[in-house]
Amino acid sequence: MNIQKSMILMVPIVLSSIFLTCDSDENGPSAPQLSENIAAQIDWIVDSVMTADNLPGVCIDIRIPDQGNYIKAYGLANLTGEIPRTVNDPFRAASITKSMVATVILTLVDDGLLNASDPVSDYLPDFPNGETITVRNLLRMRSGIVDYADEEMLAEWYAEPTKEYVVDSLIALSAAQHSNFSLAGNQTVYCNVNYSILGCIAEQVTGKPIRDLLQERIFNVLGMNDSFYPEYTDISLDGTNHGYCRDSSTGDFVDKTELNTSCGNSAGAVISTLADLQVFACALYSGMLLSEATQQSRLEAIPFAGSPEFIGYGEGIMKLSHFWGHNGTIFGFSSEMFYLPEEDATIIISVNRLDLDDHSQSTYLFLLLSRELFPDYVDW
Repeated sequence: MNIQKSMILMVPIVLSSIFLTCDSDENGPSAPQLSENIAAQIDWIVDSVMTADNLPGVCIDIRIPDQGNYIKAYGLANLTGEIPRTVNDPFRAASITKSMVATVILTLVDDGLLNASDPVSDYLPDFPNGETITVRNLLRMRSGIVDYADEEMLAEWYAEPTKEYVVDSLIALSAAQHSNFSLAGNQTVYCNVNYSILGCIAEQVTGKPIRDLLQERIFNVLGMNDSFYPEYTDISLDGTNHGYCRDSSTGDFVDKTELNTSCGNSAGAVISTLADLQVFACALYSGMLLSEATQQSRLEAIPFAGSPEFIGYGEGIMKLSHFWGHNGTIFGFSSEMFYLPEEDATIIISVNRLDLDDHSQSTYLFLLLSRELFPDYVDW
């Protein structure tokens, strides 16, 4: 779902050869913990936001090599059973999937199986303006395509969360709005269908499902053993963690744990954990899965249209001031995954709430925690 909306709402308040220390044993779960003073301040921020924003549960994974780690769960995973959240809870990573799918596409570029300059018409011959929209435009959210994931679609999915959508049909919904497309390469506008199309391109080029490509080219390579792209028929979530939406008319929480992720598809279907996303955050910025030239191109972030200059998007990666990564929202779950190169630090956040309005419940926490921990590297 939409990163850009979340960020805008909250704003007012040689890479491939480097093996970052955040991937080493020294910064693993047994590493020294952050000082009591810093830990207390983190707790105060999380507790305050949970109370003010009525969040069921929060998990954080903060790792700063020169200072230590702080990995902690707050609140409840299951409101009915009053089961507490744990730091090992799997959750729906939502649009963080985009960073993973982009990485798959870029490994295919490095393997010579496609070019970032290829027009979409090479793969979807009937797609409107396909001759002028490139794979790189899709990666960079600069395709000019109108998204299928509008308010009407979200309301439909919210009302029937286990409904299965056909990806080709979702792409066709966007194609039907071709009269409203803008010029490709003209501006950066967040759009889910870009990554729905990229998933289809990856499958067409390799003859493999996107879930297998993610497993083979990312999860297995990085040891992300608790991450996967579920079958759409698998609407469940392992463990005790539940995702909630707050009904605006009643104020009650509605359980949206069971979800068919076909509407999110390669734009937002992956399930992951704090620990796995910490590993991926480092790999995403370091480019350890890509050639140096491909990674350098990936990190050429361009500001979103209408957003502050410090919010930009590269090839499946967001630049937020000095932080690099992605966030994600899907019914029941809001997540943040960011890496700060200057401090070799990561901040991963999982909140088990996301409402129909698609307003991130985790972004504000990230902005507050990053400002507290790294005041020299933020613009908020």
